[in-house]
Amino acid sequence: MPSTRGGLRWLPVLVTVVCSLHAPRSVASDGGPSIDELRQRYAGEYQFVGGAAERAQVPAAVERSVDGMFFIARGIAYDRLVRTCEICNSYTLGFGGGNISVAGPCQRSDVSPEDGREADHRTKLDDTSKLSQRFVGETLVQHFRGEEGARKVVWTLLPDGETLRVQVVISSKHLPSPVDYTLTYRRKRATVQAPADPQLRDAGMP
Repeated sequence: MPSTRGGLRWLPVLVTVVCSLHAPRSVASDGGPSIDELRQRYAGEYQFVGGAAERAQVPAAVERSVDGMFFIARGIAYDRLVRTCEICNSYTLGFGGGNISVAGPCQRSDVSPEDGREADHRTKLDDTSKLSQRFVGETLVQHFRGEEGARKVVWTLLPDGETLRVQVVISSKHLPSPVDYTLTYRRKRATVQAPADPQLRDAGMP
């Protein structure tokens, strides 16, 4: 039976990775939106609306990616990737102090300079990588770079200004094919409480 101990050392690194992005910082001067406009468009909180169908596609994408691996390595890689690809119920995108921040209840915040320079990153699973973030065209692109592979996340705000598509691609020389799936989020709007009815208030009701 082949030894798996040495061959699986890449697994903790795989799930946090991404390669550097060398696209220019600003949108091309072709009448496209400015960086300030893109910040305003994207900033805010978004909730997952993909339902059961999109939840089911994540383990299916992982299964396709590890298909063909040696069975012991396949099981370990599958379990690790599924944990890493946990779907956040919400994300908050923030821009300030020259940084981009992507925060969610299922993860530690992704924070790095908005000009694409790399920053050290650590996940809640204690995997480490180099993170870079910047706008490319009218999309926000994240790259997590590790020694053994890459994770790329592309955030695309649709023309309605409300719907956010999030494509995740994880690749490694150890995987037969990349993990590739897309999730859908919707902008969360602040709830405005209606004023109390004066007649009910006078009657002692809230």
